[in-house]
Amino acid sequence: MAISTISSSGLDGNVSQLGKNLLINGEMLSAQRGDLTGLGAANVYTSADMWELRRSAGTEEARVSTSVESLSKDNSILLGGHRYALKIDCTTAESAVGSAEVMFVCTKIEAQNLQHLLYGSEGSQQAMSLRFGFSSPKSGTHCIALYSPDGNRSLVREFTVAAADTFEIIKIDNIPGDALGTMNNDNGEGLRLAFPLFAGSAYHDTNNTWEANEAASTSNQQNLLDNTSNNIFITGVQLEVGLKCTDFEYEPPGVTLAKCKRYFERRTYATNGAVGIGAAGSTTVFYFVPYFEVEKRVAPTVTLTGQVYSALGGSGNSSGEVIAEVSVNKCRIAATISSGLTAEEAILVTSTGAMTIDATAEL
Repeated sequence: MAISTISSSGLDGNVSQLGKNLLINGEMLSAQRGDLTGLGAANVYTSADMWELRRSAGTEEARVSTSVESLSKDNSILLGGHRYALKIDCTTAESAVGSAEVMFVCTKIEAQNLQHLLYGSEGSQQAMSLRFGFSSPKSGTHCIALYSPDGNRSLVREFTVAAADTFEIIKIDNIPGDALGTMNNDNGEGLRLAFPLFAGSAYHDTNNTWEANEAASTSNQQNLLDNTSNNIFITGVQLEVGLKCTDFEYEPPGVTLAKCKRYFERRTYATNGAVGIGAAGSTTVFYFVPYFEVEKRVAPTVTLTGQVYSALGGSGNSSGEVIAEVSVNKCRIAATISSGLTAEEAILVTSTGAMTIDATAEL
């Protein structure tokens, strides 16, 4: 059929497009860090990959635990097709929110992946829409916030929770683009989406207006961490270009995990598990080179928890590891043992207990 014969009624602006979700792990499928407790004293990533808990430099007393929860079939959120949610469990309450205090859960997007939004004066800025599954301990007005760090500009948008402790699919249409904004074409942070848990007056702003600051909410935002019985659940988060929300873009868990590993990759080794092949540099030092499964955004920070051992020759567990020559693809780890190696010989490197190697290249 010729294009000229298709009427406007035959075109549907709500048709799903592959790759439309600007976010990674919006469905909370990837959780390499596992359950975490005592979060809130500093900025730290939560149990769900790509999702960070951030706070101001104030005196916030709130502390939370996070986990990725499997949702039961009788849970209403499954009407939206979501099996997992990020759970934020208040373990120490925030009794009073000071003007300079804020805490929120957020996810970030690389600036080079957002150039088509045309922020600034380059063209017609693209509007966006946001949909997500949400359960709050309180009904009434809540907020989301967008922050663009290159231009230090933010927009907050209110939404309404109909009933406490009940999953709802929230849709926020027609979020305006920022005509005065700046977004560098690089691999740094281009845009941040935040769900405030509480926000003092220093972080308040007008609803649905881009401003030159780092805001988190309007003055109507509630304190969601004022009681240790409070739980917040977030899932099915999709931020997309367009005036209206479309159906959620589901993807296989392996695809999501690979995307997340560009920013954080954890390798876990069981007791006496094989780590890899290395080489002895002397009678007491051996080297091995872990290759990352996914190329990192930048050369990562690499940490090793546990100890390694030379299974073929040598005596004793490692007394310390030196991590060097870190690139986006690999690093070199040097381990020192007591004695017994033969220089230039290949060795089998094993773990002596539960061991992890973390490569962190988060935004």
